[in-house]
Amino acid sequence: MATTKTDKTIAAIMGRNLSYGKDDTMSTRLESLVNNEFCSDVTFIVGKSKQRIYAHKLLLVTASEYFYVMFFGNFVEANRNEVTLEDVDPDMFLVILRYIYCLKVDITIYNMRDIFDCSRKYMLTDLQQLLGCFLGDQIDERSALTIFNINCYYGFTTVDETCLELIRNNPLYYFNHVDFATIHRESLFKIFSSWTINCTDDQLSSALDIWEEANLEEDTKELRKIVKLNKRFHNCLKLIVFGQNINDVFVEPADDLKLRVLSDMPVSLYGLGVYLLSKANVISVELKIYEEETEVSSDVFECSIPCINTVHVADLFFEEVVLDPRKIYRISINMSPPCEQVLLHEPRIYHEKIRLVIMYDGDRQPIGIAHVYCKERMRDQKKK
Repeated sequence: MATTKTDKTIAAIMGRNLSYGKDDTMSTRLESLVNNEFCSDVTFIVGKSKQRIYAHKLLLVTASEYFYVMFFGNFVEANRNEVTLEDVDPDMFLVILRYIYCLKVDITIYNMRDIFDCSRKYMLTDLQQLLGCFLGDQIDERSALTIFNINCYYGFTTVDETCLELIRNNPLYYFNHVDFATIHRESLFKIFSSWTINCTDDQLSSALDIWEEANLEEDTKELRKIVKLNKRFHNCLKLIVFGQNINDVFVEPADDLKLRVLSDMPVSLYGLGVYLLSKANVISVELKIYEEETEVSSDVFECSIPCINTVHVADLFFEEVVLDPRKIYRISINMSPPCEQVLLHEPRIYHEKIRLVIMYDGDRQPIGIAHVYCKERMRDQKKK
C-alpha cells in the first residue's frame, strides 16, 4: 500500500546531495551526510549560539567510544533525539564530524590544538595519531626547538624523539636561539638529561644560566644537579690526529689549519681538541672557520689551565659546521695571551668512511690539534 510522505521529509530527501556518478565514492557520499538531515537520528545543539547540527548515531558510535557510551549507556542522552553540547565550538564540531564520517580533516598549525582537544574529548585515537604525524612533518633544524616546546602540550613521543635528535646533534645552535629562554622547564629537563649531546658540561651550565635569568621564578637546583652529576657522551665520532710532535718552542701564531673532505658524503664538524701550553691560568682562544674566504663560524672560548708548564687539550665545541666534499676549509686558532705552539709534522686522520685530510704547504706546519669531533652527514637531512 502506498504511503504519503510529508513535504518536510520529501524536501530532506531531495536535498540529501548524494551522488552516484562514476567519479563519486563512498567517502564523498559520507561527507555529504555531515550535518545533513537526511537519515539523521540525532540533533546536537552546539555551543553558545545553540546551532543545530544533524548527525547519525551509527556512524558516531562506530568511530568513538564516547558516543557509544552516550547513546547506549545509562545516560539520559540515550533516549533523546536532541543532545546539547555547550562546551564546543560549532565549526570545530563540524570538523570532528567530517573526520568521523569520511576520515577527512584539514589540519593547520593554528587549528591543531582545538582539534586535539576535541579528539581527546571524543576519544578519537586515530585522529590524535594523525595530529602527531602532522606535527612531526613540520620538524626541521630551524623549527625543532619551537615544536619540541609546543609538544609539551600534546605529548607525542615520536615528535619528542625527532626534535631531541636534532637538538642533541647541534645543541649550541639551539642554546643561542631566541626562543631558548622561553622553553618549558620540562623541555629543558629532557635536553639536559640526554646521555649524548654535542657540547661540554660547561656549555650546558652556561645555557642553564641563560634560561635561569629569563625564568627567575623557577627552581633550577635539580637541573644544575643533572648538569654536574650526569655522565654524558658526545653524539659524534672523536677522530684522533696522528703526527710527530715538533718540540721547538713557537710563540708566534702558527699557520692556519686547512681541512678537506675527500669522501663523497658531507661531514658535520662539531669541535676540535686544541693543545694548550701556557703559564697563564686562563687562556682566551679565538676559533674561526672559513669556507674559501667566507667566515662560517666564529667563537671565543675561555679555557682554564689546571697546571702550568704542562700541555693540556681543550675540547672546543661550536655550532655544527657542514663540510662539503672537495671543498677546502681554513681554521684559524689564536690565543691570548700568546701560547707556546704545539705543531705536528705530517698530521693524519684515519677513518674507514670519513676521509678528512689536513693540508699544509711544504715545510710550513699548521697548528697542532689532538682530535676532531665529527660524523658523516646524511644528504637528505633537513637543513636550516
